[in-house]
Amino acid sequence: MSPEFHILLIEDSRTDVKIIERALREGNIAHRLTVFHDGRKALDFLTQLDQSCDAESLEPDLILLDLNLPGIDGYQVLTEIKTHPILRSLPVVILTTSRREEDVLLTYQAGANTYIQKPAEYPRYRELVMTLRLYWHETALRPPYHRPKT
Repeated sequence: MSPEFHILLIEDSRTDVKIIERALREGNIAHRLTVFHDGRKALDFLTQLDQSCDAESLEPDLILLDLNLPGIDGYQVLTEIKTHPILRSLPVVILTTSRREEDVLLTYQAGANTYIQKPAEYPRYRELVMTLRLYWHETALRPPYHRPKT
């Protein structure tokens, strides 16, 4: 486990990105935050990991994914991640405003690891990022990075 917690945030709301950045900073979490504001660019980044000689260091520890994205929506991004032979083991947490049962069901069926409704108040964001770090970076074990044999 590296001391730096690499989070890939796929979120089109610049306000929500700033809130998460602030919560990470105020929580004194050693982190690297990579942000994409649309699903296509995030998928391009992720699918190029298996071709990069730096792939292991670039691979995120956690993906935070909003469902409501322009172009390719979060559900499509999730589906592509979870059907990709290398990417499917990456933990994906849905972080969105929706409480629709259909959204919750469909994303879990597609392989989401967790579904969280975005908090309404800032202090809950701070608690959320601390909980995510504690669980996904310090507690949960992930498989080691590997490239498929060609």
